[in-house]
Amino acid sequence: MKNTSLETEPSNKAEIGAMTAALYGNSFKSMHPAVQATGFRTHGLRYRTLSHSNHARVAEDFLVNSRCHRNDTETQLSIQNYFLDPGIEMLALVGKREGSILGEVRLPEGVELRRGLGEAIARRRSRRIYTGDPIELRYLATILRGAGSLTGHVTVELLDGRERRLHFRAAPSGGGLYPIEIHFASLKIADLDRGLYRYDPIRDVVSRTGGETEVARILKAFTVPDELISITQANLLILLVGHPWQSMRKYGARGLRYVFIEAGAIAENIHLVTEGVGYGSVDCASVIDDEVHEALSFDGLFKTLLHTIVIGYPG
Repeated sequence: MKNTSLETEPSNKAEIGAMTAALYGNSFKSMHPAVQATGFRTHGLRYRTLSHSNHARVAEDFLVNSRCHRNDTETQLSIQNYFLDPGIEMLALVGKREGSILGEVRLPEGVELRRGLGEAIARRRSRRIYTGDPIELRYLATILRGAGSLTGHVTVELLDGRERRLHFRAAPSGGGLYPIEIHFASLKIADLDRGLYRYDPIRDVVSRTGGETEVARILKAFTVPDELISITQANLLILLVGHPWQSMRKYGARGLRYVFIEAGAIAENIHLVTEGVGYGSVDCASVIDDEVHEALSFDGLFKTLLHTIVIGYPG
């Protein structure tokens, strides 16, 4: 009688070998009693010795300490404050930044997407090789607006009768706090000088924050080989920069989860719009955070790099 314990059967020896290797690799953990005396420990070794080592488990500590608990009065009161007039006044100011002394560029009208949402989702791939051909500024404008432009507003009346306008953006944000700024390095954009810029969704402009020297430092911070991601031939690098306490003031440690969720939402918008206009993009985490922080004059804590995306004309 045929064995029905497995729903599917491997079709060839290669699949059998892969399944066997995965089974052994995930079913057994060898003991390493002397791991505490080992100076060089891979992440795989750390995982295999979780039960008898005392090294810091920072990521897991974050998961535990950012959990939601019932009857958390401190968090409930912190959230409640944002529904009072002072909190609403603060929300109305979210995203308003002073202009750059290095100059600003007003974005032109964007372009129509060549592909609808369904097709963009189906065709989206991580595209790592680029030709180096420049792209027009209007394509950049379309990508930035898809990432985080203003898409609507609501008017809220205060207790004293005054009104305040709260804005909505293209990507969702926990509590409408929008703690993430969209910065980018312009590498090969027609009608936009090579340099660092910040997108201002309130005024729909890009403010210059750095020049060629800062761009060179940002590029140097990437550790991925050009053969894997041709960053030197890319058109721009998106830098998602977070203000964690802008969310944590309301939600505590759990607010940092919302910041990461928002970064993911913005990144997905960027990938879909980039695909929709016919260009390529890829997420990249092979970057030395502190070198980027130094190039941008960020402290790396209250204002920190969260994520980077490479965009270019696909080769």
